Amino acid sequence: MKKLNIMALICLFSLFVNRVYGQVVEVSGHVYERLAESSEPIPGVTVMVRGEKGEKGNGALTKMDGSFRLKADRNATLIFSYMGFRTVEMKVAKAKKDMDVFMEESVNAMDETVVVAYQSQSRADVGASVTVVNTKDLPPAPVSNVMELLQGRVAGLNVQQNNGAPGSIGTYTIRGISDISIQGVGEGDDQQYILGSSAPLFVIDGIPQEDVGDFDANGLLSGSGVSPLSSLPFEDIEDITVLKDAAATAQYGSRGAYGVILIRTKRGNSAKPQIDFSMDMKVNIPPRLRDVLVGRAERMSRIDQILQNDTSRWNGYYDVNGNQALTDSLNPYYNNNTDWQGNYYRRTVNQTYNLSVKGGSTKFNYKINGNYYSEEGIITNTDFNRYGIRTNMGYAPTEKFNLYVGVNATLGITGSGSGNALQQTGVASGASASSLLPPPSIYSASNAALGALMVEQNTTSVSYDANINMNYQLPWNIRWNVTAGYIYNNTENEKFTPGMLNSNQAQLYGLSKYSDRLYGRTSLSYSGSTGILKYGLTVTGEISSNRSNGNEIRQTGLVNDYLWGPLGYASSWAEAVTSEEDNTVSFNIAPTIGFKNPTGGKDKYVITPTIRPEANSAYGRGVKWVVNPGVSVRWNFDEEKFFKKLNWNWVDYSAIRASWGRVVKYKATKYDVWGNYLLGSDTYNGNTVIPIDFKNMPNNNIDPITTTQWNVGLDFGLWNNRLSFQGDWYYKQVDNQLSSIELADHNGFDMVPTTEVSLVNYGMELALVVRPFRPKSNWSMDIMTNFTINRDVMTKLPDEARMIINSNAEVVNKLGSNAMSNFLYVYKGVYATDEDVPVDPATGLRLRVGGEGVSADNPNAYFKAGDPIWADLNGDYVIDEKDKAIVGNSQPRVIGGLSVNLRYKNLALFTSCSFTLRRDIVNQVLANNFASLNDPNIEGRDGMYKNAALTPISAYDFWTPTNTHADYPNPYDYQHSSVIKPFRADQTLFLEDGSYFKINAITLSYTLPKKWTDFIRIRHASIRMSLNNLYTFTKYSGINPENVSSIGWDQSGGYPNARTFSMGLTIGL
Repeated sequence: MKKLNIMALICLFSLFVNRVYGQVVEVSGHVYERLAESSEPIPGVTVMVRGEKGEKGNGALTKMDGSFRLKADRNATLIFSYMGFRTVEMKVAKAKKDMDVFMEESVNAMDETVVVAYQSQSRADVGASVTVVNTKDLPPAPVSNVMELLQGRVAGLNVQQNNGAPGSIGTYTIRGISDISIQGVGEGDDQQYILGSSAPLFVIDGIPQEDVGDFDANGLLSGSGVSPLSSLPFEDIEDITVLKDAAATAQYGSRGAYGVILIRTKRGNSAKPQIDFSMDMKVNIPPRLRDVLVGRAERMSRIDQILQNDTSRWNGYYDVNGNQALTDSLNPYYNNNTDWQGNYYRRTVNQTYNLSVKGGSTKFNYKINGNYYSEEGIITNTDFNRYGIRTNMGYAPTEKFNLYVGVNATLGITGSGSGNALQQTGVASGASASSLLPPPSIYSASNAALGALMVEQNTTSVSYDANINMNYQLPWNIRWNVTAGYIYNNTENEKFTPGMLNSNQAQLYGLSKYSDRLYGRTSLSYSGSTGILKYGLTVTGEISSNRSNGNEIRQTGLVNDYLWGPLGYASSWAEAVTSEEDNTVSFNIAPTIGFKNPTGGKDKYVITPTIRPEANSAYGRGVKWVVNPGVSVRWNFDEEKFFKKLNWNWVDYSAIRASWGRVVKYKATKYDVWGNYLLGSDTYNGNTVIPIDFKNMPNNNIDPITTTQWNVGLDFGLWNNRLSFQGDWYYKQVDNQLSSIELADHNGFDMVPTTEVSLVNYGMELALVVRPFRPKSNWSMDIMTNFTINRDVMTKLPDEARMIINSNAEVVNKLGSNAMSNFLYVYKGVYATDEDVPVDPATGLRLRVGGEGVSADNPNAYFKAGDPIWADLNGDYVIDEKDKAIVGNSQPRVIGGLSVNLRYKNLALFTSCSFTLRRDIVNQVLANNFASLNDPNIEGRDGMYKNAALTPISAYDFWTPTNTHADYPNPYDYQHSSVIKPFRADQTLFLEDGSYFKINAITLSYTLPKKWTDFIRIRHASIRMSLNNLYTFTKYSGINPENVSSIGWDQSGGYPNARTFSMGLTIGL
């Protein structure tokens, strides 16, 4: 009996203990994402309870505001998990009510979600070459378009900021150039040449945008509006995905032939409305301006040059005394020391503001974002202002159905002065005026000098776009998606020239054009599995309709400078802008085949073939439908048995990728296919007729451009992803590029468009990410570097030609060589004495220059001491166009970047750098500096207002009678130089290495501690300071090796890049 009583007491005591230690408590709180500047709630986080013995308990999902509430045993453990984030474990005993749980983004690349062909996939299932950049990893610096911050961040993506005009964009290429066509711009000495656009397709929130090529250098010349990239504020962007190989881009059809860049904007994700406000103030500083001789220094330099190098001393005094600008130093018109560059270049203070309101629940969310960006250019009379509002809404009443709607509007106003992004010829001309002249005014300046200050040219661009996306889960595991979008752009360009600058007749030019795009896409997706086999199929139908139209008018002879026409006046000139309209229909079939891992984890093998037939209404009769096929394969070999036996636990993932794809792009317009007519006053037998344009023969059998690409890749991550690597080796072939060939006279037409040009790019891309600190340390550092080697080779030219010379652009396309070679005279030094000049044994005469307008009877045509030694390649003792050689390469062979993001608690430092190696640049600016000494007499006002500024050259080793072994020819023998042209730009003397390493941006930010923000009752607050375009390390002797034309010529008429200093503030309520 006693034993029974003891046993009963023990049982009761055990029940009491279990009751105490198995006590159920309620746990609640919020889950946040730990960011550098704020902490955002995370909806949909799985909160699971794990018992003391490892058994699974109940669970919950966080709501839109990140909140959760559940019950658990005191001895249990809470596990917080969410895809793309590190799992967080917390003991229930240590948990508190209304606690805050912070999750950090996972560094495991295999947890990343990648969007390819409008479908989200796990990184472990993607066999194509894809790079994702989250804007949280980019410096939060104020820029007019986000692509500036991508410079040096993505392997294979070449971002060149070759113009600094406010609101403009640079040049973007993926894996080398794809178009070798060249366009001439300007006239006379101001003429420049640029490459055709190889820009990729941009897709924003699933809607393909207008061709960015319409807004780069080509588009800006024709008065295009604001680029879609400049209309999108950086603060509203979530992430950017770059698709590089044809297996990924083939599913986007012909417009994705040169690569695809996907931009995803932010969504609302908080049950409580959140208000975020950010502002930045920045100062733009012009680059280093060139040194010039001013005032007395310029006058004495000109006088001394004339007296020492004229045909005789007496002639020299005659020339000097006959030039009032040189002799009348007491004349107030000629005794100045004007800094002309200071009249056109300036420091500016600019600002940008962004306000967003977002919120919602699991069933409904919304976001409204308003943005104002204002930037005054470093060139007087240029600016850019953007006003934008972007809204989106998500609605998901059930798990089977969700709806997304976005509506956006942007107003952009660009002031271009007398030029555009590529050319500022008025400024370039005015800034090169003689310092002896007085500052610009209506009484003293030339038209070019005043035009840069007084010509008013504004481009107003209004754009609207709306898009809707719907997903519905049908029976049998079929997912139905519908996407529709509409984009409208209207551009008004007005340019007013005062009467004093146009023969006392005020002039008004107006350009008005619009474009709209209607886009629709629907798809059905199915996925399933049988045994170890996983399979899926997505079938997509897509249609788009594009229209553009416009007109332009010029009115000359307005009443005065204050009443702008053209109302009430007859236009002096008017015409319609080319009208375009095309419709595209396409289908996309993308099956997916995978083999499941029996032990769980990633699939071992994933195969994704795709095919996309496409038709366009502008195609000729010979080509209606084009087909874009592609296939990618991925082998996650770390899941293989042989690899697991190695026990390499320090390897997180490893995979080999391979892909092939072909994208067909139809670049020819309907005018190339069907021809066009000339509207004018042509008559035949006294009757007005509209004849055919016989300049270009129509060709309705033009083959479309075909881009075929092979790619092999390797991915691996080591030591808990503290080191990750991605490598790609590619071969890209672009066939059937559009070009024109000349016809014989008896054909009736001058030229015919053909597609007989082929180009190959091949190379290697390496990207490495290193994270030296442990995940739970107060310190964190991401070191990201990438390196790309690219080679381009011409493989076919029209009419089976082996070489085509563009003598105007000084460019050669040679079979088997790089695409953009220079065509220059080969400079070999300076003739030290007259005896060093070769003598023609047949005539007994020294080597001379030839060419148009140069006679053998001219004594100045013969070389002598101090002249350049140019290679006489054909041995005829005459230096002319026949002696030019193929040298250099205007396209970079190596590009890359280095970025370091360092954080310590609430302090963050972002550093971004980029580099370009082995690119050859023709320094025409230096050539012009020497050539400005060719005319010391500067007779007349026009001569003093253009190319009349003198640059000090004492730092250069040039020939003189006492320095006969020099690097540069004699710059002072102006009578002789006017014929020889020793400082012509088209020679290897001015061909320089354009390699550089550039510090793109450095940003320091500090986030206020949470206890501070809680005390002042705000959600978060941060301050930042940024330096953009900080410094460029280079051996190049010019101002900026990046700020050159796309064919590698550095000319003085462009828009320079500014150095920027900014300070900003972000507050969240």
